[in-house]
Amino acid sequence: MRSTFGAFTTAQLGLRASQYGLDVTGQNISNINTKGYTRQVVDQISLNLQNSGRYATVANVGYGVLVTGISQVRDPYLDIRFRNEVAKVGEADVKLGGLKEIESVLDEIATDGIQTQLSDLNTMLQKLAGQVSSQEYENMVKSSADSLTKYLNQCAKQLETIRSNQEYNLKQVEVPEINNILKNISELNKSIKDGQINGTPALELIDQRNVLIDNLAGYMKIDVTYVPTKISDSLTIDELKIDLVGANNTINLLNHLDHVSLDMPAGTTQLNILDAEGNPVKNSSGAVIGTDVFKELTSGSLKGSLEFLNSNGAFDTNKDSFRGIGYYQKMLDLMANTLASTFNDINNTGLPSGTLHDMFGTSDGSTTITAKNICVASGWANSEYGLTKSVNADGSTPASGAQENILKMIDALKSDQPFIKKGALPADDVTIFTGTFHSFVSNLNTTLGIDIKSSKTLLENHVSVANEISSAKNAISSVSLDEEGMNLLKYQKSFAAAARLMTTLDEALETIINKMGVVGR
Repeated sequence: MRSTFGAFTTAQLGLRASQYGLDVTGQNISNINTKGYTRQVVDQISLNLQNSGRYATVANVGYGVLVTGISQVRDPYLDIRFRNEVAKVGEADVKLGGLKEIESVLDEIATDGIQTQLSDLNTMLQKLAGQVSSQEYENMVKSSADSLTKYLNQCAKQLETIRSNQEYNLKQVEVPEINNILKNISELNKSIKDGQINGTPALELIDQRNVLIDNLAGYMKIDVTYVPTKISDSLTIDELKIDLVGANNTINLLNHLDHVSLDMPAGTTQLNILDAEGNPVKNSSGAVIGTDVFKELTSGSLKGSLEFLNSNGAFDTNKDSFRGIGYYQKMLDLMANTLASTFNDINNTGLPSGTLHDMFGTSDGSTTITAKNICVASGWANSEYGLTKSVNADGSTPASGAQENILKMIDALKSDQPFIKKGALPADDVTIFTGTFHSFVSNLNTTLGIDIKSSKTLLENHVSVANEISSAKNAISSVSLDEEGMNLLKYQKSFAAAARLMTTLDEALETIINKMGVVGR
C-alpha cells in the first residue's frame, strides 16, 4: 500500500508550488512599470523518487511537484539583435545631431549668409566701376569686404564652438559614463555571484545589469557571453564577459570582476582603452591594441562622435570618409583662402616687385588665410593704399576713369575658380571644387543637406528596426496583465485543487483508521 504520508506530501508540494506561482505572479504584476524588469516564472519538475522495491506490484507513481527555482523569460537572440541595432541608432543619432548644428551655422535660407555678403560685395564693386575716382564708393567696397570677412570669422568661430562642445561631451560625459557602467556591472557581478552562492537567484540584480548592458551597447558594438564556472560539485554559475567587437580585433572590456577603462589624453580626440594598471590593452600575442581605438569601432555613439570630430571627407586620404565637422571647417577655410588669394592677386597686378597692396590679410599674423583669421588687410583698412583700379601693360599711368582691375574683380566673383587643397608638394595639390564663389557656397549647403537627409533616413531605419526588435522582446520578457490575470486564476484553482486533495486524503485516512474492521460488531 502506498505510503499515506507520501500522498499527503504530494498534496503539500502541490500547495507549495501553487503558492509560489501566486507569489511570482504578484511580483510580476507589482513590477509592471519597473524599467528593465523581466517577467519571472516558476521552474518546477515532477518528483519521482523511483525507489520502489524490485518485486513491488504497485505502479511507480510520482510524489508530486518540486519547485526548483525562479527564472526570467528572455530570448538571448533578441538581446543580441537589439544591442547591435541600438549601437547603430547611437551612431546615426550623434552624426545627425552634429550635422544639424552645422546647418544652423551655414544656413543660407534662414539667414543672410555668405551668398548675401558676396552679392553685396559684387554690387559695391559695380558701383565703384561706374565711378572709380569716388573715394566714397571705394569705402563702400571696403565696408562690404569687411562685412564678408567678419561673417566668415563668425561662421568659423561657431563651428569651432560646435567642435569644442562635441569634444567636451565626449571626454566629460560619454567616456566617464562608459567607465561608470563597466564599474557598476563589475560590482553587480560580484553581488549576483554572492547571492547565487548563497542560494538566491538575484533576478532583480540581473535586471539591473541587463539595463546597464543595453546602455553600454548604445556606445559601441559589444558581444556579451556567459561563461559557466563551477563553484562546487553541486553549483555552477554563469560569469559575465563583455567584448568590444572591433574591425580588426576583439577587445575584452569586462571579465566578470575585472574591467578596463577608457581614456582620452588632454588636447586630443584619441580614444585609448587601458587595463587595471593604466596601460593600453594588449592582445593575446602581446601587441598593443588599446591605443587610438577609433579605427576599431564599427558602430555606436562613440564611433559617431569620433567620426564627426576626426573625419574630413574629401580632405582625408580616404576621400569617401564621413564628412564631419572638419570637412565643413576646411571647406570654409578653402573658400576664404581662395577668395583672398584671387582678389589679392588682382589688386597687386602691375605693382613693382616686392610691393603688395593686398585686399585681404590675417588677423593673427599668420601667413595662411583661413575663415577664422581672414580680415581686410591693414594697409587697405588704414587707407595706406587703395584699390588698384587699372594698370597699363607698358607700366604707364592709366587714363582717368580706367577700371580694368575693378572689372576683373567683378568677373572673378562670376567666373569659375579652382578651389585647391594644397599638398606638401605642388604635385600633391588636389582640386576639391571648380566653380564660382556662389556655386561653391551652394554646393556646400547642398552637400550638407544631403548628409543630413541620409543620416536622418539611416537613423529612422535603425530606430524602426530597433523598435520592432524591442516589441518582440517585450512580447516575451515584459509583464502582460492579461497573461498574469490568467496565471492568477490558474494558480488559484491549482491551489484549491491541491487543498481538496489534502481534504480527500484526510477523509480516506479517517476511513482507514476509524471505520475499517467494524462490520458485524
